[in-house]
Amino acid sequence: METAGVVITALADPLTRDLRRSGGKGANLAALAMAGLPVPDGFVVTTDAYRSFVEEHGLDSVVERELRCLAEHPDEIDAVSQRVRGAFEACELSAEVRDRLAVAYTGLNEPPVAVRSSATAEDLPEASFAGQQDSVLDVVGIDNLCHTVRRCWSSLWTARAISYRDRNEIGQSGLAVAVVVQRMVPAAVAGVMFTADPMSGRRDRLVIEAAGGLGDVVVSGHVTPQRWVLDHHRDGAVVSAPDGSPLLVEGQLRTLTDLGCRAAALLGAPQDLEWAFDAGGCWLLQSRPITSLFPLPPASPEPGLRVYLPAMLVAQGIAEPLTPAGNAFFGALTAGWVRYLVSGRVVISDSAPPWLPTVAGRMFIDATSVLQRRRLASRLTAQLKLKEPATSAALEQWLADNGSRLPRPSGRPALKAMAVLGTLIMAATAVALVAPGRTRRRVLADADLDLVRLQREADALSAPTAQLDFVENVLPARTCELVVKQLPVAYAEQFIRVLAEHLIRRWLGSDADFEPVRRWLPHDPTVAMGAELARIARQTAGSDIEPTDVRVTRFLQTFGHRAPDREIDLGLARFADDPLVVVDLIRQYQRAGAELTSRVETGAADSVRAADNLVAQVHRRRGAWRAWLLGSVLRRHRELGGLREWPKFDMVRAIALGRRVLGRVGSVLVDEGLLGAVDDVYYLTPTELRAALRGQCEGLAMAAAANRKEFRRELRRRAVPRILVSDGEAIYGARRARSDAKGRLLGTAVAPGSYDGVVRVLDSPVGATLQPGEVLVAASTDPGWTPLFLVAGALVMEVGGTVSHGAVVAREYGLPAVADIPGATDVLRTGQRVRVDGNDGSVTVLDDEPAAKRP
Repeated sequence: METAGVVITALADPLTRDLRRSGGKGANLAALAMAGLPVPDGFVVTTDAYRSFVEEHGLDSVVERELRCLAEHPDEIDAVSQRVRGAFEACELSAEVRDRLAVAYTGLNEPPVAVRSSATAEDLPEASFAGQQDSVLDVVGIDNLCHTVRRCWSSLWTARAISYRDRNEIGQSGLAVAVVVQRMVPAAVAGVMFTADPMSGRRDRLVIEAAGGLGDVVVSGHVTPQRWVLDHHRDGAVVSAPDGSPLLVEGQLRTLTDLGCRAAALLGAPQDLEWAFDAGGCWLLQSRPITSLFPLPPASPEPGLRVYLPAMLVAQGIAEPLTPAGNAFFGALTAGWVRYLVSGRVVISDSAPPWLPTVAGRMFIDATSVLQRRRLASRLTAQLKLKEPATSAALEQWLADNGSRLPRPSGRPALKAMAVLGTLIMAATAVALVAPGRTRRRVLADADLDLVRLQREADALSAPTAQLDFVENVLPARTCELVVKQLPVAYAEQFIRVLAEHLIRRWLGSDADFEPVRRWLPHDPTVAMGAELARIARQTAGSDIEPTDVRVTRFLQTFGHRAPDREIDLGLARFADDPLVVVDLIRQYQRAGAELTSRVETGAADSVRAADNLVAQVHRRRGAWRAWLLGSVLRRHRELGGLREWPKFDMVRAIALGRRVLGRVGSVLVDEGLLGAVDDVYYLTPTELRAALRGQCEGLAMAAAANRKEFRRELRRRAVPRILVSDGEAIYGARRARSDAKGRLLGTAVAPGSYDGVVRVLDSPVGATLQPGEVLVAASTDPGWTPLFLVAGALVMEVGGTVSHGAVVAREYGLPAVADIPGATDVLRTGQRVRVDGNDGSVTVLDDEPAAKRP
C-alpha cells in the first residue's frame, strides 16, 4: 500500500519542527539545527511512516487487544510488551518506505548512524520519557537500518514506556513514534549538560558531565563522569570542577556553556542536552526539557534574592495543591490576614499580591522581610520547629549557608505585625483571666450571626457577576474579620495552657502528667464531630444506616460544611455534597464496637478527674491557696481549650458558603453551554471567570479541562520544597527517614504513649477503610482525617510537629503519634506490624512481612 503523508524529512527542514510529525526529540533537534546550532546531519522517519506501517499490518488491533488484557491483568505488563513488540518486529517495511529510507541514508554517504526513537509523547515540558524508548548507535547498512527503525517503532510499547505513560496519565491510544537518524560523531569526549542544576534547581547554575568516548556511557550510568558546575550568570565562572586531569579545557567549557544557554533560550525552558566533541568541534546530539525542576515563582517587584515558604504545608500540613478556586479564595484570605497584621485593617485586593504567589498549584509566602532580620528569623525558625520541624531545620541550614546573599532589610512591616499580634495577645490574657465563659459565648454567638448575615446576602444575589464578586472580594474580607474577632479567645487558650503547664511543673515537678487534662475538652468542634459520629454508631449498632437517616441529616446540619480531605479548598466537595462519606465513617465506628463509643462517652469525665487529681496533689504538697489557684486555671483551660478549633471551623463554614455560591455561577455557565459540568467552575481562575462573564467565553471548557489535568498532575508530585528561592533553588529537607542503630525510624514525638499494631497506609481519607486498632500512616492530616483517629490505634505522619493539627487532636484523643518521618508512606507498608512510641518519637517494625502474606 502507498504510504500517506510525508515519510522522511531532513533535520533542517521546517516541517521537522512539527511535534506531531517528528516527535519530541526530532522537533527539538530540528529547532536547534534551523537556528544554526551544531547538530549532526540526519533525517527523521516521520510518524506518518509509523502509522502507515501499523495500518498496513493490522497492528492497531494487536495493540488494542493486548491493552485490554493489560487492564484486566496489570501484572502481565512484561508479557504484553513482548507480544506487541514481537508483532511489530515480525513485519517488514513496505518497499516504498524502504526505498525512501535508502535514498536518505545514501544522501548521508551511508556512514555509521545513531538511530533514536522520538515519540509524540516524549521530551515534553511535563514528561521527558528519557530512556523509555530505544536508541541504537553505530548502525551500518540499509538492512540494519530498516531493522533498527522497526525496533524503535516497537519500543513505543516497552513495559517501561507503558508504565511511564500510565503514571503520568498519558493515554495509550493515538500515539505514534518517529525515528531520528543522524551521522555518528566519532567522539573523543562526550557527555551531558544541564542548563539548570537538576539537584538544587538553581537556574543560574549549569552542570556538565563528561567521559572519554561516546556519551552513552554517561547517560547509562556505566561510568562515573567528571563533573563541572558553572555559573552562567557570571560568564560561565567555574563553581566546582573535578580533581585530577580534566577531560575538558576552559575553551570547551565556554563553548558548551554558550551552546547550552542558546538552546535553553531557543526552546524556552532549561534543557538536558547530550553533546560530543570530535576533531571538528562540539556537536549537540539531543535536547530535552529538564522535567524534574520545581517551577520558578513569578518575578518579584522587590530587588534581590527572595525566599519563599510553602504556606499550606507550614500552616496546615497540606502538601497537595489546591484547586484554582481554592487557591484564589485562600490566597485572598491569607493576604487580608497579613495586611491586617501590618496595618491593623482587613484589606482585600482584586489581584494576588506578589509576596503570595501560587507555584505548582501551591501557595507560597515571601518570608524575605523576616529572614533579613536575625532576631525575627530566629523566632520564625523556633515557631516552625513546633509546627513543621523539617522546614525549620532546612531554613536554619539555608540561612547559615546563604544568609549573606539576602538583600539588606528595608521598612518595618514585620515589626508592625508583631505589634498587632502583641495587642491581640494582651487582649487574650485579659479574656483568660477575667471572664472566659462569658467571652466565649459572646464571640461564638457573634460569629454565628455574622455567618447567617453572609448567607442571607449570598441568597439575595442573582446576577453571576455579583455572585463572583461576593466569592472573590466580599466573602474573603468578611471571613478575615470573623477570624480576627475570634483570635483573642484562641490566643487565650494558648496563654492559659502555658500557665497551667508552668504551675504544674513548678509545684508537682516534671513527672506530673498534664496530657490527660487536655483530652476531650468541651467546646471543641472537631472533638464534637467525632463524638457525634460515635453516638450515631452506638444508636445504630447491629443495623445498616442509609444517607437518608434523620441522624445523618442532623449531623450534616452541624458538620456538613466540613470535607473529608483538604477542607480549606473551596473547590473540593463537602460532607453535605456526598452523605455516603459520612455513612462510611459511621459504619467504621460500628465495626470498632462498644470500646470506641465507651471511650468517647467517658473521655470528658476522665479528663475532669485528671484535673481534680492534680489539684488534690497540689493541695497535699503545696497548700490550699495554690490548689485553689491551679483549680481556677484548669477550669479556665476547660472553658477555653477547645476554642483553638473555632476560627478554622467557622472559616470552613464560610468556605462552604463560597463553594455553593460559585457553584451557582457554574450552573449558569453550564446552562449557557460554556461548561460541561458545574464542578468545572472550581478549576477556573477568577480572571478566566470574569472574562467569561464579560462574554469572552472562547475555550472556557478547554481551560477548565486543562486546569483540572494540571491539578491531577500536581497531586502526583511526591516532593514539595520546604524552601523555594527566586533563583530556582528548591530545598526539600530530608528525603528519607532517619533511623538509629536498632533500625527504628526516628521522628518527632507529638502525642505520648506506645502502641503495637498493624499498619494501614492511606493517601486520602476519602473512601478509606481503617480497621479498628490499625496504625494510621499518612503524609499529613487535616480535620477531614480526624474522624479516623477514633478508630486508629496510633498515628504516624511524614510532616508536622507538636502543634500541627494532627498532633494536637491525637493528644486530645490519647492517640500515640509520631510525626516528621520523611517517606513514611513508602517505608512502611500496609499489613506490617509496628510499635509506635509517641514518648521518644520512634517507629519500630516488629514484623516486616505484611499480614496478608503470613501463613
